[in-house]
This record gives sequence, C-alpha cells and structure tokens, in this order.
Amino acid sequence: MLQRLAARYSLRRPYPDVPPYAAGEDARMPSGRLNRSEMIRLAFEFMAGNVMTGDYFEFGCWGGRTCRMAIEHHAIHFNQKMHFWLFDSFQGLPALSPLDRHPKWKGGDYCTPRKEFERIVSESGLPPDRYTIVEGFYQDTLTAALARDLAAKTRAGVIYIDCDLYESTRAVLEFIVPILQQGTVLCFDDYYCFNGRPDRGEQLAIREFLNAHPDIEFVEYAHFGWHGKSFLAHLRNGGQG
Repeated sequence: MLQRLAARYSLRRPYPDVPPYAAGEDARMPSGRLNRSEMIRLAFEFMAGNVMTGDYFEFGCWGGRTCRMAIEHHAIHFNQKMHFWLFDSFQGLPALSPLDRHPKWKGGDYCTPRKEFERIVSESGLPPDRYTIVEGFYQDTLTAALARDLAAKTRAGVIYIDCDLYESTRAVLEFIVPILQQGTVLCFDDYYCFNGRPDRGEQLAIREFLNAHPDIEFVEYAHFGWHGKSFLAHLRNGGQG
C-alpha cells in the first residue's frame, strides 16, 4: 500500500527524474540524493526562481548525457533563450600528471568522437545556432582571448565541470572568472573522486582557485550522486569575477 502511494505521489524521490539514457549510478541513486539529471534540473529552477539570465557551459562532454539533460531541462524549467557552450577534446583525457593518476582512468579514456556528440545534440532538438562546440585540450583552447570575447557578450548561468582531473579543473576555473555572475551555479561532477581527498582532483583545484581569488566565494549548494557537489558563485566585489 505504502509503495503504491509513494509511486503515485512521487514520494520516493524529491525529484523523480531518471531519463532512460542516464548512467546506471544515476538510476540507482537512493531516495533523498539527487542524481545528475536532478542536479541540472535544480540548477535551471534556481535560475528561473531568481529571474537570472545567462548561458550554459559544459567542460567535459563524454557520452553527451549531461548535455542532453541540460537541453531537456532548460526547455522545461527555464523558458528563456540560452546558448550552450560545450568544451571537450574529443580525444579522451589528456596525459596524466602524477597528481592526477587514478586507478579508474588513464590518458585517452572517456573519448566520444565529435560527430557522435554532434548527433546526440542534434537529436536532442537544439538548433545549430544555439550551441558552440570548442574542440581541443584545455591548455590549447581555454585562452584569455576567448574568455574576454565571451565576457563581452554573456555570463554563465550554469557551469558543469566534468573533467576529472586537477590540472584540467584548474584551467577551467581560471578561464571562467570573467563570465561568472552573482549566483552562477557550478556543478563539479568529480568532487569526491580520489577517495574524497581535499589535496587531489577538483577539490584541490577549487581550494587553490579560491585562495587566489579572495573576491570570489563558492557557496555550498547541493550534493549529487556519490561523486558530485554544486556551489553558487558569490562575487564579493558586487560585479564581475
């Protein structure tokens, strides 16, 4: 009886949302814990509730699942025009530094060919003029010139960072400074990798970044999965990052 009521009134999960293409770990997420799709939905609801504008940025697009989730949730929960900026090497992970070695991955892992990724985006219904793919390793593509160009025309509403590594995350964080706004939602997909160590991976990159930018604060927001954590950007100077 209770199970039937829970299913009927969506009581088992705060956001009963597991798309069929989601990773298995998202489908298995226990009650009370957001999965990736629910985290992205929450980010767009935050933007809508706070009457924000801004674009979607994704760093690390392997498989196209999170991008597809963002496209779908944007259409439902944030009915404003938004551009999608999608950054990936399409060659998998770069060569790993000693600090980024992990038993779960190696250089070249998590590679989705660009044509396959473009097919996924197209089938999700996003018109070609609504997204931009930036292909290449971050050391080559995340330039100061590109950051200035983006800052001249937009701000980030949601930033999804799924690049696993300290070195890559550090490059992303420095790149996004000019496009942050008050309330930008930052989702770190691999926050608790490396057994949750604060001196590795995304956690280390975040700590170093905040120490180097005392005018920027990351306000804790929501956890998702066993692996992810999100923050809200607070700009202490009241303006740009």
